[in-house]
Amino acid sequence: MGMSQPLICPGHSRPVAGIEFSSPTPDGVFLLSACHDKTAMLRSGHSGDWIGTFEGHKGAVWGAALNAPATHAVTCSADFSAK
Repeated sequence: MGMSQPLICPGHSRPVAGIEFSSPTPDGVFLLSACHDKTAMLRSGHSGDWIGTFEGHKGAVWGAALNAPATHAVTCSADFSAK
């Protein structure tokens, strides 16, 4: 059995509060990270390549989740909002 390599995903400027992988979809597997830098980032779950950044919270993003087909994301923040 081969050893897997860790994904190195630079980009956040503060501690990461949580990470979620999607289920496999026709477009691949996705990784969504929630961060204290007030953003969530979407990446390829296979390569770690950046796809996009969710901005708009005024406080740390404590959690982020994807729906089952990975077509929608939700974030919750210390600014008392969910988006």
